[in-house]
Amino acid sequence: MSIVRPFRGVKYNPEKVLLKQVIAPPYDVISPEMREKYVARSPYNVVQIDLPSGGEDKYKIAGDLYRQWLFDGVLIKEEHPAFYLYEQVYEYDGRQYVRSGFVGILKLSEFGKGQVFPHEKTHSGPKQDRYELMKASKANFSEVFGLYQDGENRLAPLFNEIKKTMPAASAVDDDKVKHSIWVVDDPEDMEKIVSFMQDKAIYIADGHHRYETALKYRDDMRSANGDSSDEIKPYDFVMMMFINFQDEGLKVFPTHRVADVPADFQDSVLLEGLKPMFDYVPLADKEAVDAFMKDTADTTGAWVFMGMQGNYGMKIIKESIECLHPVYRKVDTYLLEDLVLKAQLGFTDEKLLAKDGIHFIQTLEEIEKYRASHPSVAFLLHPEDMETIREVSESGLVMPQKSTFFYPKLATGLLFNDL
Repeated sequence: MSIVRPFRGVKYNPEKVLLKQVIAPPYDVISPEMREKYVARSPYNVVQIDLPSGGEDKYKIAGDLYRQWLFDGVLIKEEHPAFYLYEQVYEYDGRQYVRSGFVGILKLSEFGKGQVFPHEKTHSGPKQDRYELMKASKANFSEVFGLYQDGENRLAPLFNEIKKTMPAASAVDDDKVKHSIWVVDDPEDMEKIVSFMQDKAIYIADGHHRYETALKYRDDMRSANGDSSDEIKPYDFVMMMFINFQDEGLKVFPTHRVADVPADFQDSVLLEGLKPMFDYVPLADKEAVDAFMKDTADTTGAWVFMGMQGNYGMKIIKESIECLHPVYRKVDTYLLEDLVLKAQLGFTDEKLLAKDGIHFIQTLEEIEKYRASHPSVAFLLHPEDMETIREVSESGLVMPQKSTFFYPKLATGLLFNDL
């Protein structure tokens, strides 16, 4: 059973700040240069508290700053619990898309013991960072991104009716994505959402580290406060954005892999080592690369290897992976990591987790820029299928890190949740 509840959201005060100057992308995609740009826009930009600076004192600085903004009225807390309809409007490949969901709080449960399913590995470093921030601020500064399944899209009529009114807040980000939220505080509407979500499984799309951090924070607070098992406290919940798997605006993009290699690396050595498991064809130019990727869009275990001497279209030989778990046979990032990066290029789990010699890059332009000054090879991947993501989650398995890139990213700064 999924327990989803409304909450008293904390929002920026439109009388004090211009929303587009204070929102930012998720903390884990912001470079130091990007952070400087956001801080220059406004001293109240959300990166000041969600991606704080200040050395060993940065978490305390962030927590103090958050409470100061509340005291000064830069941030205001909703008087009554509410859900928040969240719409993102964006263009992709010449067409406009709309992605809609709602923000609420979800009662925490351990993976495998409730209705919440992960699909990617997590790492101790990011979890410790988020934990220290949560402990210092006693708040969620960004939503975990959760998916649920509803083929009939039964919340759409409610959402469409609410969208006929003016949004409570709206802003366009640097990627020209328009973010809008509406406050859903009608008791009947809130009860519809609570009841609707009770039997829904929740699949984490983005925010695995934040979810696991929330679990640890809950356990530590319960222990410190001596809570009884039947007490319900604010830290028993985490703020989450809920989106239907079937929402037409939900896009999943690939994250390509770039591996550092010696300057004298020979493509032929890697290709020879992979010969029992893969078929490959040379690709003469960019047009051939594009054509191969288009032709293999629905083919599992197919990608482009961009080597030091040339480019090659690769397809896995199905018989060579019959020993793998049936679900993993469908996951390109797993096949690449297991059969190529580890078995042929010498990567270990530790090196991959530490991103030692491996780079996760979204665009061909960024790949070419990196490779222009670093001896390296690249693997252009297709996006993972939504149904495969669900299968991995329900099987109790996880994909390699950075297997999915859900687009558009949720904006940080629209809502906060006090704990």
